[in-house]
Amino acid sequence: MLEQEMVYVDADAYIFRVRHRIMEGDCQMDHGPRLCAVPPLWADRYAVTNQMYFDFIAESGYAPAHSRNFLKHWRNGRCLPGEEDLPVVHISQDDAKAYAAFYGKRLPSETEWQYLAAGPEKLRWPWGGEKDYRKCNVHGADPEKVNSRPEGVSPFGLYHMCGNVWEFTAERYYDAITGGGTGPGGAEADHCFITLRGGSFYTGSHYWHTESGAVPNDAHLKMHLLGDAMDRLETVGFRCVKDEPGR
Repeated sequence: MLEQEMVYVDADAYIFRVRHRIMEGDCQMDHGPRLCAVPPLWADRYAVTNQMYFDFIAESGYAPAHSRNFLKHWRNGRCLPGEEDLPVVHISQDDAKAYAAFYGKRLPSETEWQYLAAGPEKLRWPWGGEKDYRKCNVHGADPEKVNSRPEGVSPFGLYHMCGNVWEFTAERYYDAITGGGTGPGGAEADHCFITLRGGSFYTGSHYWHTESGAVPNDAHLKMHLLGDAMDRLETVGFRCVKDEPGR
């Protein structure tokens, strides 16, 4: 089975800008531009796999408080043969955070994720300035192994930061209309949401589907949290980062 590797990324700062496709209403998030500092950290080279998540459960005894749709693509408590190195999906942001915390890691912030994908050159796509479907898994029926398509790695050598599966980021936000404020944190509210990054293997058949497929480094998707059962999707996974010791 594939072993996780971590890549060291030195501290830096960049101008954070985000594109957001708005179908109805508006998005009350801060899309920049603003100067963002990225701390020194270690980043997972690969998205977390089915086997890695299985090992986590075996080692930690983790079980979610609400288990509906948790790892629903597995059978009898583990993934199907041959799918060990596919990205784990059908997990919630909380399930991903539990995995990260057990290994002394965390989910990347949205600004960190964008820097890991774009590098100091602020590339539009992980591999460069032009869209190239040969370098990412889009328009497919299923995710691919997390170490496939080495030609599409980011400037730091991270795999599948475009296509394959969307990836969770760490923050939670609250729409102003709920009274919870517009920044991360705040009181629990009906319209709590998170942002996903990177796109996925699935591309909808028309414009009104959720944007997916090949998504550039400076684009995010707003995902409302409806409860773990609804938030566990077959197109969403995650990777972790780890703070440099002493921070």
